[in-house]
Amino acid sequence: VRLLRPSAASAVAGFAAGALAGAAVLALWLRRLRRNLPLLLERARHERLPPLVVLVRHGESQGNADHTLYRTKPDNLIEVTELGTEQAEAAGRRIRGIVGSRRAHLFVSPFQRTLQTARSIERAFDAGQIVRTSIDPRIREQEFGNLQEPGPHRRDHALLRQEQQIVGRFWYRFPTGESGADVYDRVRTWWESAVLRVNQLPSSDTGCEAVVVVTHGLTMRLILMQLYGWSPKTFHTVWNAGNCDVYVLRRLSSAAMRDPHSPGLRGTSSPYALDADVGDSPCSSIELVVELKGDGANRAHTSSRGRTHRRTLTLENYLSVPPPRTLQTEVVRGMIAQQHGLPVDDIVSIDFEAGRVSKFR
Repeated sequence: VRLLRPSAASAVAGFAAGALAGAAVLALWLRRLRRNLPLLLERARHERLPPLVVLVRHGESQGNADHTLYRTKPDNLIEVTELGTEQAEAAGRRIRGIVGSRRAHLFVSPFQRTLQTARSIERAFDAGQIVRTSIDPRIREQEFGNLQEPGPHRRDHALLRQEQQIVGRFWYRFPTGESGADVYDRVRTWWESAVLRVNQLPSSDTGCEAVVVVTHGLTMRLILMQLYGWSPKTFHTVWNAGNCDVYVLRRLSSAAMRDPHSPGLRGTSSPYALDADVGDSPCSSIELVVELKGDGANRAHTSSRGRTHRRTLTLENYLSVPPPRTLQTEVVRGMIAQQHGLPVDDIVSIDFEAGRVSKFR
């Protein structure tokens, strides 16, 4: 057997040691890659989300102008008024200013009033700027039932609305129609399968930089509900958007997504935050029963805290209360005192259920 010369043996040993070291480094790199791969993929998906989502309610409709029209005309055929057309044209110019030169994907409810609003908005954009238009029934108006049914079995829409006020818009289901919870389910599937994947599918236009959604007031509220994690109670405090109101959602940065204290997230994992500086902001208010010190015009009762009385007060801008809102007693006390001109120390307790629930009052 021929032995290697010392110099050759040393070279072989060095090569083997280097190969072993290289293999160890490669194994370490692969382990780190496996560990970090989900995060890297998630970041890549996040970066492909459209940076801008614009929600807009249709212009004034014939049904907005005449609430009795629902008795004789199917909801999906109700059109915009002349004022609604003017509102839509103004909204188009406004949205074009927000979107700028970005390539946009337009989503539209299939109801006539939203289709007509979308056509007016589209005219404000440059030729070819809207790369795709999708008419999606999942973002249609809530189904209120067949109100055109003739004969004694037809139910009055105003009476149904009264029942809805008692039960709550999120929970109340119209006969032969939908509840708000039903609409929430279909809106959420649309958001997750359409908006969040608009640039993800192989057949999609990967250059889409903005999404414009022409829909209905309830749909806009439910989109925000699922983005911000609102409870049904909080949802009920939020007002409907006005005709052609515009809500602007901007994609958060990856760093903001990882920051649990990010003001855009407000405790949720939503990749978007409402830009109130550019778009409109949803209004909100809630009725509270507040226990106050003093007699209160002979409506007092005596408790362990002395003579107190209860008043029903409206708290404006309820959405500004940090979640979980019903636990932010001190914040709400300060807001009540400021809005109603009351001394903070006179506010003994706050019933967020306004007397509707007794067990946890």
